[in-house]
Amino acid sequence: MVMKYTLKTREKGEIQIVEANAALGLDALTREDVLELVKAHGAVLFRGFDTTLDAFSALVSRASDKVTLDPARKHFSDNAQLVDAGTDPVGLHLENGNAPNLPDLAWFYCKKAAKRGSQTTYCDGYSVLDDLDPAYNQDFTKRQIKYARHLPEALWKKYTLNEVDGLERIEQVTFEHLQQLAAHNPGQTFTLLEEGVVYSELVVPAIRQSKFSQVKGFANSLLGPSYNYEPPKITFGDDQKIDEAVWQHINEVTEAHTKNIDWQDHDVVVLDNTRVMHGRREIIDTDRELFNALSYVA
Repeated sequence: MVMKYTLKTREKGEIQIVEANAALGLDALTREDVLELVKAHGAVLFRGFDTTLDAFSALVSRASDKVTLDPARKHFSDNAQLVDAGTDPVGLHLENGNAPNLPDLAWFYCKKAAKRGSQTTYCDGYSVLDDLDPAYNQDFTKRQIKYARHLPEALWKKYTLNEVDGLERIEQVTFEHLQQLAAHNPGQTFTLLEEGVVYSELVVPAIRQSKFSQVKGFANSLLGPSYNYEPPKITFGDDQKIDEAVWQHINEVTEAHTKNIDWQDHDVVVLDNTRVMHGRREIIDTDRELFNALSYVA
């Protein structure tokens, strides 16, 4: 039997590069191929496969049970959205990590790579956990974190449309539908304010168990971006302030474990979004074309 791909040698915490052994399309990859690689490595890069945006979208559907979207991004296919959050560096985060439903997988398709810089970054929370100060590790193990922010009506309605089954048009979405999401997420509360604005509080762990491998990791959105949203107020779950010394330590340890994805044209990356955080270096080459998808696995 001819192997479809070769796994390149990697160190702990590095992305697993999977190279096609022949002129294969993404349709050669099965759901089992993808999920087993994600389980084993957390971060996987498929390189050398014949790839299009439609083929990428089909792979996302094939490997997933439900696909969702970021309400603030442009929609380019059934599953894919353009990554267009400005040009500034983006801090490490889980995709939708401060939303009520955390996607299991974060996908990326590089249609056109940057000629210089502009790398996506990634950081395996499993590796980070070993280097956290023991006192902080214990604190984050025992205590949860809270994200609090206001959501404009247009964004929370579009998010709800994607997350609640049975809705077909944004005009159907009501605050009661949003409350359905809170009912399934004990740490989430929503309060409806004037002019359709919603105040959101989400209490979740900073150290979590991977959906796929069952390993624990420091995986959260403490350092994450708010390009299209109001920046959240982040505290411990009991509203206690997180000390500056803790923030500094988190920045130092995660930066030491952060690595770059040096994109090539037609690369596809899939991340365990319950274990591996990602971000971005400054965009220097604005001609790059990168697409993103988010999905759940039952």
